[in-house]
Order: sequence, then structure tokens, then C-alpha cells
Amino acid sequence: MPNGKPGDHPLNDILVHHLNVYGEEADAMIRKIADLSSRRELEEWWTREIGWSPDPGLIVAKARGRLAELVKRAKDSGWETRDSQ
Repeated sequence: MPNGKPGDHPLNDILVHHLNVYGEEADAMIRKIADLSSRRELEEWWTREIGWSPDPGLIVAKARGRLAELVKRAKDSGWETRDSQ
């Protein structure tokens, strides 16, 4: 069970503790994904697509795809977004 301390969960490390987990590109995309989704939606995506994967290349690819989906959803819904990609 995650305890909220650094090192307990990669997602917490990226979002709460601002640690470098999967590399600058992947971590930045994960932060943008968090900005464009609810916490529940983020955690469901994380569990389904990322889990405890140690492969930064896979994580970059999955994050890139998810971010593109969320940016499109935001724009289609009329949200004003900064260039997120």
C-alpha cells in the first residue's frame, strides 16, 4: 500500500514529489495527462497501460498516445489549452 513517501509509487513520485522517474519527456507528458484528466481517470489509465513497467520507451509511447487523446478531447470540448504536445 503506497504511503505517500518518495519511492512508494512512480505516479506519486512524478506528480507529488517531482522526481525524475522515467526521464524528462515521459514525466512531463504524465504531468500533462494528469492536468487533463481526473485523478480516477488517471489512475485507471495508469493501472491499465503502465502499471509497474520499467521500460521508459514503452511509457513514452503510451503517454504520447494518451496525451494526444486528451488534448483532442479538450479541444473538441472547447477548452482553451496551451500547446500540450
